[in-house]
Amino acid sequence: MPSSAAIKQLVKEITALSLSLSDAVLKASKDDKIWSVMNTEEGETPHETFNCHFDALFREDCHDSRGHLHHLQQGKHGMGLVVSYLLKIDWTAGFLLDLVELKLQCLISELKVCRCILDSSFAM
Repeated sequence: MPSSAAIKQLVKEITALSLSLSDAVLKASKDDKIWSVMNTEEGETPHETFNCHFDALFREDCHDSRGHLHHLQQGKHGMGLVVSYLLKIDWTAGFLLDLVELKLQCLISELKVCRCILDSSFAM
């Protein structure tokens, strides 16, 4: 089982990847799904809130026909909001860290893929 320190390291990686997204990634606004999901009522526990937020934004059925996440957007109302939320979480407060790790790793993978696809499209 991962430690809270390992989860914090994954959050740092998400932060760095989110900040390095290309300008080709759309900027989110308050009208987009990230804003509405991240501003919904919280669950009964911090883990339930995390799970609901991540499932609504990043689960398997949130991918487009090319297999990429619909809601991956940059800016303070996009991944900036997600990162801000992740940085505030006390990962020692009853989280199922193995599940958290899986969800964060999936997001990291998608951020890496998105960055590579966009970087290679600019090189052409």
